[in-house]
Amino acid sequence: MANVEGFWSYVHADDEADGERISRLARDVAAQFEMLTGEPLSLFLDKDAIVWGDNWREKVDSTLSSVAFFIPVMTPRYFRSAECRREFQYFGRQATRIGIKELILPLLYVDVPALHDDSATDDLVVLARTFQWENWRDLRFADASSEAYRRGVAKLAERLVEANRLAEKRDVAITALERTGSRNEEDQSPGVLDRLVQAEEALPAWTDTLDAIAAEITTIGELMHQASADIKRGDQQAAGFAARLLVARSVAKKLSEPTDRIRLHGNTFVSQLHDVDAGIRIIIEQAPTAALESAEAKQGICVFFASIRKMSESAQTGLGSVQEMVEAIAPVERMSRDLRPVLRRLREGLTLLLEAREVIDEWVQLIAASDVDCADNDAPDAHTIVA
Repeated sequence: MANVEGFWSYVHADDEADGERISRLARDVAAQFEMLTGEPLSLFLDKDAIVWGDNWREKVDSTLSSVAFFIPVMTPRYFRSAECRREFQYFGRQATRIGIKELILPLLYVDVPALHDDSATDDLVVLARTFQWENWRDLRFADASSEAYRRGVAKLAERLVEANRLAEKRDVAITALERTGSRNEEDQSPGVLDRLVQAEEALPAWTDTLDAIAAEITTIGELMHQASADIKRGDQQAAGFAARLLVARSVAKKLSEPTDRIRLHGNTFVSQLHDVDAGIRIIIEQAPTAALESAEAKQGICVFFASIRKMSESAQTGLGSVQEMVEAIAPVERMSRDLRPVLRRLREGLTLLLEAREVIDEWVQLIAASDVDCADNDAPDAHTIVA
């Protein structure tokens, strides 16, 4: 066991609110892990450092022996963080795919009611429920020098040691199969053109979901605009705060259905995003080699790259307005208790969409670094791919 690495996924605001106890816990677990194994552990604590995420994608895909664990520190705010959601979605699906779910060890740090709801619709909540998490809701209040805290840390470290051993065994088994020729991944895996077809089929469904969300956002915008006009008219008539409250109650009822639809579409959107993301990254990675095979292959790649760039431009505009709406909702929530729950649900649903902007931006960055020159290719309109 060597070159062990781990990823600690958390919301910085939660850490600050709890006196940096979350980052302290990460360091304590790392120290206990090293004591049990005698091996140094590289712990990635800063969730905002994109390079760490890139390194993890590479390591999980290439070799399991260097992967120790991924720990998401679950709180209500965690499930509203686009970056945290993205990290958990990526590593959770990878661990499930390779058959070692023990590599993911969620910590329930603050209670999240949806995790106990069998009918939960949040895509990430559903994924989190498939893993065995550790309950730290009480231990987070224990003194760091107490026996309860130290035993809790030791239990986490022991689970991580065992998970890493399972990963090593699986890695060795796969290597043995490759050496004996029992597994020929190159012959069985889809080619670049196959991946292009898969992505071409997946993208329209994703685009349809975005269109459905945009329609609901338009409806909500119209309802809010009408409510503002009603409040202004009441103020001009000196109707008082009672009139404002009636308007708030009325708009809360009208917002309920489109808000629930946005949450439903948001869950679908996130699932589609991660499915599309995996295929697109493979295509971009293999594009330089494939472009050398034939003019037709290069043409197809350039068409695909054009569609991604166009999608990025649209995302910057459309999702930028979503960000503004999310920021505007928080102060309005405080207007009345009738508005509060529906606007909270709306904010949570919209937050699911924001991770797409960063994911698509990364696709564009990967394309720029791919060294595939499409300047001489008269690529058709990107609409041929995404429509």
